[in-house]
Amino acid sequence: MNVKPGINIWSILPRTSALLFLLVLLLSFQQLLFGQSVTIKAVDEPLNQVLMQMARDYRIQLSFDDQLLSAYSITLDQDFNNPEEAITFLIKDYPLDFKQIGDVFTLYSTEAEQTVTNFRLSGRVIDSQTGETLPYSHILINESGLVTDFNGNFSFVSTDSLFDLSVSYLGYYIKDTTLSPGAANVLALTPSIIGLQEVVVEGSILERSGQIGEEAGLIRLNHKIAYRLPGNGDNAVFNFLRLQPGILAAGERSSELIIWGSYSGHSKILFDGFTIFGLKNFNDNISFVNPYMAKDIKVLKGGYSADYDDRVGGIVDISGINGSVNKPSINVNINNMTLNGMASIPVTKRSSLIFAYRHTYYNLMDVDDLNISGGRPSPGKYDINIYPDYNFGDFNIKYAGSTSGGDNFFISLYNGKDEFSYDIEQERNNVNVSLDVEEENRQRGGSAFYGKTWKNGVNSHLSISASGLNKELYEKQLATRTSGNGGNLPPGREVLFNNDILELSVKNKTRIPLSKRQMLEAGWNYTHESVSFSQDSLDQTLANSDNQSHRLGFFVQDEIRPLKRLSIRPGVRLDYPIHLERVYIQPRIQLTLDLSDHWRFNVAAGMYNQFISETSVIDELGNVRYVWAISNNTDIPVLKANHFVSGLTYKYKGFTLGLEGYYKTTTGITRYRNFWREDIQDVYQGEARMYGMDLMVKQYFRKHEAWASYTLSKTEESFPYLPEYVDYVDAPQDQRHEIKGALLLNFSPFFFSTNYVYGSGFRPPPSPDVDPEDRYPYSRLDMALIYRHSIKSYHFELGISILNVLNHENIKYTNVIRIPDSQNTSISIHAEAVPFTPTIYLNMAF
Repeated sequence: MNVKPGINIWSILPRTSALLFLLVLLLSFQQLLFGQSVTIKAVDEPLNQVLMQMARDYRIQLSFDDQLLSAYSITLDQDFNNPEEAITFLIKDYPLDFKQIGDVFTLYSTEAEQTVTNFRLSGRVIDSQTGETLPYSHILINESGLVTDFNGNFSFVSTDSLFDLSVSYLGYYIKDTTLSPGAANVLALTPSIIGLQEVVVEGSILERSGQIGEEAGLIRLNHKIAYRLPGNGDNAVFNFLRLQPGILAAGERSSELIIWGSYSGHSKILFDGFTIFGLKNFNDNISFVNPYMAKDIKVLKGGYSADYDDRVGGIVDISGINGSVNKPSINVNINNMTLNGMASIPVTKRSSLIFAYRHTYYNLMDVDDLNISGGRPSPGKYDINIYPDYNFGDFNIKYAGSTSGGDNFFISLYNGKDEFSYDIEQERNNVNVSLDVEEENRQRGGSAFYGKTWKNGVNSHLSISASGLNKELYEKQLATRTSGNGGNLPPGREVLFNNDILELSVKNKTRIPLSKRQMLEAGWNYTHESVSFSQDSLDQTLANSDNQSHRLGFFVQDEIRPLKRLSIRPGVRLDYPIHLERVYIQPRIQLTLDLSDHWRFNVAAGMYNQFISETSVIDELGNVRYVWAISNNTDIPVLKANHFVSGLTYKYKGFTLGLEGYYKTTTGITRYRNFWREDIQDVYQGEARMYGMDLMVKQYFRKHEAWASYTLSKTEESFPYLPEYVDYVDAPQDQRHEIKGALLLNFSPFFFSTNYVYGSGFRPPPSPDVDPEDRYPYSRLDMALIYRHSIKSYHFELGISILNVLNHENIKYTNVIRIPDSQNTSISIHAEAVPFTPTIYLNMAF
């Protein structure tokens, strides 16, 4: 194939006439605007190769099915006035046609149009290196957007006979392609990091660390960025989550996430579809999910869709990796606190087996990590050093793969355990105070999943999950007078506390593409929950209960796109707890409107019910303990919440600005008050309201990125035991202001990162000798330096971090324990939040 030389306008410009120069210049521009001569010479060449050569020679953009056009041959030696005329002539003898969309000429088959009205396209999005499915990938098909399911499957229906796709997933390069109708299409995306080695794809765009503004209340996170944040590498998932707007970082909650002011137990963490009720994870040293096992992290802060059930707060949905089907791999993390290892082994050409194990190999807690009142002297508080012991270990095993027909399946199992204990004995004010505490938490979970895409494009899956938490706590308190007569001392206490919760669930979900602008989803579930609680003291049973519940659920929701820039998803969820003999109807709706190419507006609203509750038990010293219980609509009511969320997002090139506001109400909150001084032992039912806003700014510049966020919030509660003149008071988790920021610099092979969190502080737990207006601010600056090096297929990463660089003294209110040392004063023991802590870790991948 030859290219006819074009006219060189510079060679014919007269040097003597400016007027003629302008005339010829205008004619030349006319030629560029309205036509471009094309010459084609080919002898029995496939049409696809002829078109590709023409695209290269004349710099025109073409889109076509390469396999389809390769079946047609061309023999030709002819000149044409422009590309349109050339393309028309080339395809005139074949069942093909073309249309021009912008600057792109799109060729497609006309054969199917004679007999088929709707065309279906389905397939799966995977990692090009490992074969991992990529859940919740974003796909733009002929300018209509959709999101893949839990296993990366998608299905699309349209009257178009050719599909132009743009596929994106966090941490991967965007893929643009054209496909003909059909099933079992596999779209492989290239990751930005393979092993620990960065990958650069020239001319491709990379989806970076996170997405906000896709839906109301939704944050999507790229877990691969988490390792670049300060920490020991083993707490990467938790560190990344705490830096997101709306997720509480101040106070360093050790076993749960507080999302938009939610109460303990009101939010849910899912891993591979089963619930993680939570281990202690003291001082943020270990994430509740092994970072090696995490693949996709989705945070739903509020206003989420009808397919999520049994929570009135937020949800963190984490999908685990499936392992590589191409070759074995091993990852090891060694730091100055824990050892973590993961191995992936291909079992067949389409399946793999994964093992992951973590364990502490020395005492995680420092001698000074627990103290009395954190060194803040005030009346009735004293400093006492104690010597805690803390051990942690967990284990994951997962078998995952696909069938020859494209079905997906996996079995995922988890077992984790932690132990924490300390004892003190010290004399204060002629009173000898002793406290002995031992706590053990064991979390177990597992799920089995099978997903299938049918020939008609319908995608459905069935999953079975089980999860359980066993919590045992032994506590012995004793205060004895050593001399003098200081009045009566409070009685000693020796208690063995046990709380077990078990959840079994079967779920089905089906996605039905009805048209180019409509996707129907429906599903059902059966859930069984059992909770047992016991409290024994000196061979005497103080409390004992064992309850069970069975619940049926159904949901349906319809995503409709009446306009190109408008998406509406109305839905409803029905839950029927058999023991309550009542149907709970929960309507929900989400709306997304693209105001322009850069601005998006989101709004969502819905009703939510929760049928298990983590009830708080509080004594008059302010000690708080949480007990899981099943709602019975008498002393433990069903939790009910209303969510209202709206947001506005601006995106331009590497810059993102997001503003989101929320208002939530929750009723049915239970609190047990045990005040021995006033002889009060009763359960109270209350309500709460949470409202506030998140502001986030993010900027990518070359290989670097930075973000900052500000949260303004208020959480208030009302209980019958409050004075009559008081309507609402600040909730224990209420904090007015929180500021976060992160900077990640990539000077490969060196990486530098820093992050900062400021919180205005919480109201301390109520106590006679504590000022309720005290709010100690939280401030923490972390820094890290990482070096990466590869030798053939062996990859190494050495990281050095300093946590709390400025050694600001922060308080973890969730770990406060108060013991009386007289009738009017008490001693407060709390776990100090992360102090100045240097950490070092080594990551190895091969």
